[in-house]
Amino acid sequence: MGNLRSLSGFIFLTLAVFTTARPKSGPDQKCKSGPVDLVFLIDSSRSVRPHEFETMRKFMVDILNTLDIGLDTTRVGVVQYSSQIRSEFFLKTHSKLENMVNAINEIVPLAQGTMTGLAIKYLMNEAFSPGQGDRPKVPNVAVIVTDGRPQDRVTEVAAEARERGIEIYAVGVARADMTSLRAMASPPFEDHVFLVERFDLIHQFGLQFQDKLCGKDLCLESDHGCEQLCESSPGSYTCHCLPGYRLNADGKTCSAIDLCVEGKHDCQQICISSPGSFTCDCDQGYHLNDDKKTCSPIDLCAEGKHDCEQVCVYSGPGIFTCDCKEGYRLNVDEKTCAPIDLCAEGKHDCDQVCVNMGPGIFTCNCNEGYRLNMDEKTCSPIDLCAEGKHDCQQGCVNMGPGIFTCDCNEGYRLNEDEKTCEPIDLCAEGKHDCEQVCVNIGPGIFTCDCNEGYKLNGDKKTCSPIDLCAEGKHGCEQVCVYLGPGNFTCDCNEGYRLNGDKKTCSPIDLCAEGKHDCEQVCVNMGPGIFTCDCNEGYRLNENEKSCSAIDLCAEGKHDCEHICISAPGVFTCDCNKGFKLNKDKRTCTNMDMCNTVKHGCEYQCVNTPGSYYCICPEGQLLQEDSKTCGTCKSANIDLVLLIDGSKSVRPQNFELVKKFVNQVVDSLDVSAHGTRIGLVQYSSRVRTEFPLNMYHTAEDIKAAVMKVDYMEKGTMTGLALKHMLENSFSEAEGARPASRNIPRVGLVFTDGRSQDDISEYAKKAKEAGITMYAVGVGKAVEDELREIASEPVEKHFYYTTDFSAINTIAENLKLNVCPAESQGEVAMKDPCACENLVEFQQATVNSLDQLTQKLASMAARLERLENQLLSRK
Repeated sequence: MGNLRSLSGFIFLTLAVFTTARPKSGPDQKCKSGPVDLVFLIDSSRSVRPHEFETMRKFMVDILNTLDIGLDTTRVGVVQYSSQIRSEFFLKTHSKLENMVNAINEIVPLAQGTMTGLAIKYLMNEAFSPGQGDRPKVPNVAVIVTDGRPQDRVTEVAAEARERGIEIYAVGVARADMTSLRAMASPPFEDHVFLVERFDLIHQFGLQFQDKLCGKDLCLESDHGCEQLCESSPGSYTCHCLPGYRLNADGKTCSAIDLCVEGKHDCQQICISSPGSFTCDCDQGYHLNDDKKTCSPIDLCAEGKHDCEQVCVYSGPGIFTCDCKEGYRLNVDEKTCAPIDLCAEGKHDCDQVCVNMGPGIFTCNCNEGYRLNMDEKTCSPIDLCAEGKHDCQQGCVNMGPGIFTCDCNEGYRLNEDEKTCEPIDLCAEGKHDCEQVCVNIGPGIFTCDCNEGYKLNGDKKTCSPIDLCAEGKHGCEQVCVYLGPGNFTCDCNEGYRLNGDKKTCSPIDLCAEGKHDCEQVCVNMGPGIFTCDCNEGYRLNENEKSCSAIDLCAEGKHDCEHICISAPGVFTCDCNKGFKLNKDKRTCTNMDMCNTVKHGCEYQCVNTPGSYYCICPEGQLLQEDSKTCGTCKSANIDLVLLIDGSKSVRPQNFELVKKFVNQVVDSLDVSAHGTRIGLVQYSSRVRTEFPLNMYHTAEDIKAAVMKVDYMEKGTMTGLALKHMLENSFSEAEGARPASRNIPRVGLVFTDGRSQDDISEYAKKAKEAGITMYAVGVGKAVEDELREIASEPVEKHFYYTTDFSAINTIAENLKLNVCPAESQGEVAMKDPCACENLVEFQQATVNSLDQLTQKLASMAARLERLENQLLSRK
């Protein structure tokens, strides 16, 4: 036992040497580098899922656990970014590791866009500033962790940060872009750029980062020769020994301290040595007391430390013998006990059967069919039938002592249980001579019968079939059909069908039932017979089924002066354009609408055959009433303005945007029947400030514009375009029906890059016929503006670097909305130009007149046809 304890101590000592002699393996080992100012810049955009952000949180804490944290050693700051920047704590905020860890665990993700360039600029100007704890002549190190492509430019701002002496490590996860990571990181890239497939692998960068941040450790990187422990110091090291060992004179090797050999112990019986320590033990038959020094004799029986099956007898310290209870004897192994069976050993006086009742105990019993007498030793035979001690249903037969068998009455048989009886069914058992049906009438008795449709013969066993048709035993009106013995069905003669009662018949009228192939008229000729005919004005073809219309116009059988309009067997007359039909319904008279009706044209009435239209002088436009004239300024359009209310616009510039909107309003003729204007503001969400049908005067619109509140959030231009297409230009919000051909114009004003995709709804808006204008200021992205603008892009896209210049854009924009008001020639035909609108309206009037004449002619024909049909009836 003492040797086993010595081996355990040696194993423990070996493990201790293995674990403590490697300084960088445990979490408590701190980096021995010089002072460093370290800032983590972490991506908390919406694409970083909650469990991934938790991994990034643990990644930072794991790195902090390896660093020597303090105001004079390593200072740490944490900044998170998305579409905005938020410092969680600066370099000067915390001097203790636990405070930093608590702050990191309380970070709430921003969950917005990915403005990495903006975050690096903040890092350079704020996080690494003297006011926030940055120390002079102390290295600045930044660790940027991101999972996506930046939504702004990072190359220039990252280069400026590196020029200021900030060493940047770029860690990309999953969806990160390697090109963007290299644009951010310090050279060489193999030491500063790290890309992993998922967040749970970024701990690998933590190990690499610690190696880069910490200086050379002579204990790890040199052949120091220490036998057990090596302790590094700047530029040197010192050898040490594990507890229980002392350093030898050579300053490198160690010797174990044996306190037992040196007599430095107080054990009563046995001392067991381990390096620098000892334990006490006792002689065999004794155990160590609670003081771990003195010994007491062991009573194995009292302590239950024995293997006796029944009784343990104490024989001295650590010694015992076994014994058994009454009725048992000790086995040869001197531990277990066996019960004494007096029956098996023949030590009893029973007449027939001895029953063992337990160790050393028995009782007498009898064989089956006998019972024990009162002396409880001898036995007598049993007659169960005579004593009525049986369970036979009908008869009991004695077969010997305690044995009987059961029997049944005539007509019954004994069941498988050999106790109960069941009646014998000769029919079910097939023990009969009936031809068809056997009828059981009692136990062992039967009679014969026949199946339905058959009758029993005189021998009372065989059967003959019944023919109800031949015997006239049916109720059929016309035909009886024999279907088999005792069975028939009714049928009908040709041209008749069986009624619902399945007996009587009715004649078939194929015409009334529509079971014919006549095109127009079916004539019933008798049961199941028909012939075809035609309606008035039609004649029967040679196939005697289809009909052809009689065309009196084509056959020249009419007296119309101009136009003959045919209907089957009849005709009506009509006149050419510019003529009207006379009362005789045959001849025609010319007509001049401008001189014969009150046309109401403000400027000039133009005749067309049978109609007229109004025109306006050059430079004016026909209004909605198709009679009065107006200038191009009163051209009708539905205009929706989308204005950027994002944070980057700033309040003072948003006021300039509202003035820009009102300049556009001043350039248009606003009215319920003229130009309608709606306004939508967007940032991270979209808000309709007022729809197209809310205000009908320029003064009301301008007043409403100046009351608009600034949103001040993100830039979701794509969401705004979707809202404009699906809501702003709906009839519910005041857009006039597309059938009226009122031009729809959308104007987008923005100062920066959209945080969502604009492609889909910019394309859909133009496909829906909306003329799109794009106005950009400041940091607006030209490619996005061009993608929004309609063709030709140069006439629908405007940009200026300064908000103060947007009033110029408002003036230029007026040229494209209504070119006829501008100075000089306009190269392209603009649908708003006065002469083009006049031309379009005149062409539309002509088309409508022609369509009206055609409809009137068709109505007249239908009326005449209806009159002819009524007269024939």
